[in-house]
Amino acid sequence: MNQKGVSVNIVEARRLTLRASFGLVALVVPFLGSTGSLFFFLFLSLLIVLVNPKMHVFLLLATVPDRKSEVLVKPLALMLSLTALCIFSVVSSLPLYVVSDVIIIVTLAEVLAVLFESYGGLTSSLIFILSGGFFGFLVGGAAATFTNVNASADFLLFVAMIGALVGALLRTILHDIEENVVLPLGIGFAIWLFVGFDYSVPVLRLLLTLLFMILIGYALGRVRLADVSGVLSGILMGLLIVSFTDFRWFVLILSFFVIGGIFTKYKYDYKRAIGIAQAGGGARGYKNVFGNGLVALVCAIAFGITGNALLIVAYIGAVATATGDTLASEIGQTHKNLPRLITDLRWVPHGTDGGITTLGEYSALAGAGAIAIIGVILGIGAPNTAVPVILGGFFGANFDSVLGAVFERRHYLTNSSVNLLATVAGAVAAVIIYLLLL
Repeated sequence: MNQKGVSVNIVEARRLTLRASFGLVALVVPFLGSTGSLFFFLFLSLLIVLVNPKMHVFLLLATVPDRKSEVLVKPLALMLSLTALCIFSVVSSLPLYVVSDVIIIVTLAEVLAVLFESYGGLTSSLIFILSGGFFGFLVGGAAATFTNVNASADFLLFVAMIGALVGALLRTILHDIEENVVLPLGIGFAIWLFVGFDYSVPVLRLLLTLLFMILIGYALGRVRLADVSGVLSGILMGLLIVSFTDFRWFVLILSFFVIGGIFTKYKYDYKRAIGIAQAGGGARGYKNVFGNGLVALVCAIAFGITGNALLIVAYIGAVATATGDTLASEIGQTHKNLPRLITDLRWVPHGTDGGITTLGEYSALAGAGAIAIIGVILGIGAPNTAVPVILGGFFGANFDSVLGAVFERRHYLTNSSVNLLATVAGAVAAVIIYLLLL
């Protein structure tokens, strides 16, 4: 094949055809049952191990590393991962239709995504999401019906789309054998997690939300505020936030990413010249998205399930912390004076983890304040949440600096883990202050 967007050689075409054909196993799994599927995949694993390197099937399926090791490592890894999911289905509550979902996503959706790789990583990933969600819904629905699982179309499409989104993200950050191990397990456990929530979203709302998230993600990618992994993380996060709450909550966290992205570009050439600029031209990746947004995401999901009003304050507080910290770093580092280390106030070079400046502190306060005001304007938080959010966000941003000075500077923590812990601190602080002011 040799067309724009669909360009593979004959050997690769045959390999992809076999992979897509294996997707038919997703329809067989419900007939075999959990125990039967477990032994079936174990049997296939044994067959793969016993395949002679000189056999035609080995030469057809083998990659370069497979030929060196004389074992079909990737197919074996996939079979063992599916075996592991079947074990969970036998001994725990993992529904068998989840295994069918996983199989169709890692086979048919993967093949379609590969065929469109020359259009770019983002386009390929979107093909994976849409095809994985659609076929996962159809096959998972059929498997659920056959195994007498009472699940609505809304629910089945929701969990299939979550699985496809998680898969698309994982395949952009994994390599080689990791993909055939982590990808099916990651998709399976993600679907299982949301099956446990027993939460669904109307089909039309889900599809419109997904379309909106894709358009927003595409726009952020075009202006290089996020790379492919960052865009996919944002789509997943946005879809979940809107599904469990409403669009206002998403607009708030989107405000953080836009504000943060704009100020990441602020005096970017100067920051690059002194070696403190965000890598990748300022484009944010999945680590940054989850480091700054995971706590907010958890708060949104928890609010959708429990309705606890304190989670609103925690959500806005987490976003305020992320915004305050980002502005403190991106604006504060451009201050003409050297920063001081937050723990002992001695002068340190620009870019030192835990370094603070007067300009940075004002920026942190302004960033937290901006999110607090936007939250009130959107009607997410009442006016009496503004002060707790501002103080909590400011505290969280400075807690980030403390963690940076004590742990990140010594390489005990990464920047993303520091951001995550700081947003936890900011969310908790906002809630505590809110309760004290009641």
